[in-house]
Amino acid sequence: MMHPLASRRLLALALLLSISDAATAGAQQAPAPTASVAVTRADLATRYLLMDAAYAAADSSARLADSTRAVLNRIFDRSTLSFFGGRFAVTAAMMDTAITMADPTYRYVRRELPRDVVIDGRPARALRDALTARLTRLDSAGPLAQAIVSARARAALLVDTVSAERSAEFLAEPRALARAVAAEVNALEKGRNPYARQVGDLWRSYHGANGMAVAMRVIAPRAAATRAVGVLLALHGAGGDENMFANGYGQGVAARLARENDLLFVSLATTPFMTSAVQFDSLMAVLGRDYRLDATRVYLLGHSMGAGAAARLAQERPRALTAVACLAGGAPVTAAGAPPVLFLGAQLDPIIPAARVKAAAAATPTGVYEERVNEGHTLMVRGAVLRAVPWMLQQPRR
Repeated sequence: MMHPLASRRLLALALLLSISDAATAGAQQAPAPTASVAVTRADLATRYLLMDAAYAAADSSARLADSTRAVLNRIFDRSTLSFFGGRFAVTAAMMDTAITMADPTYRYVRRELPRDVVIDGRPARALRDALTARLTRLDSAGPLAQAIVSARARAALLVDTVSAERSAEFLAEPRALARAVAAEVNALEKGRNPYARQVGDLWRSYHGANGMAVAMRVIAPRAAATRAVGVLLALHGAGGDENMFANGYGQGVAARLARENDLLFVSLATTPFMTSAVQFDSLMAVLGRDYRLDATRVYLLGHSMGAGAAARLAQERPRALTAVACLAGGAPVTAAGAPPVLFLGAQLDPIIPAARVKAAAAATPTGVYEERVNEGHTLMVRGAVLRAVPWMLQQPRR
């Protein structure tokens, strides 16, 4: 079981990540916060995204010396504790220091989230309410039940004031979303599943075991429209959400690798998968109705808390998974017929020490351990994903 302090550290960091793309939602620019302007969670979240991008750029160009990389990772991991303690100004200063180490040209610019959203002359909530009313009249228990769940959840993202706490709202482009949901409702009213064989990037939701709502990002390659494709499932760390692997964690590098290898990429809300493997069964049933899946190519990736959930799924559904990767976390997988499991620890990780990850690998008959040197708990993810996905693809198909 995770130590309470470690859990709080993870939650603090994941709260930053869960709103990390606030800067991309558009709106007006403002000067960087000063002593007279309170630092907000959105300010810190924006900094995380900038840090992620700067670190990726510096890493790709080999600009960072090992000693600089180590200091940068330590500063970033310590900033999570400051954030949890409510010391936002201190946290911002620490993050600014880390970003500047990766990108000397960095200058923070604050952006505000949209308010009073109007689409085609109507408040966003009016469109939402109209679409929801149409969905209410459909058969929510029939063969299109899960598609209706998705459409209803997507319509709910049409809001007048975008929340800085819910990334699914500020990642959406309201006008494009309104058009898309209207087309989906039209299809449902005609008895068609609008998500069947749909390619591209889509935020969705489905009802899992016991009717639990599970949010997910589905990014389908063009190949998914015409033939069977493999699946890459991704589970985020504590306190995060389904958008973290798609937009953060190395600028969405996992989604890019999935697309390049013709894999259906599904980034999930992790919490439902921590308590019951039946949630996995429900997920695969939903995906199997919408796409032709290659059951010999089902890969699972998890970070931190998500690594623990991934290990549990490998233990409880060993023959359903082709390969698994646990980043900065995980647990022993000892079930008969277990898939190959790659455990990646971070040398400087103060939250889940590398020794703990290495021990889990040693206790896993199919386990392999590797360590990210001079890196900490979160900035290790980009490099770990770049290593883990090709490794999983090299494993024999089930």
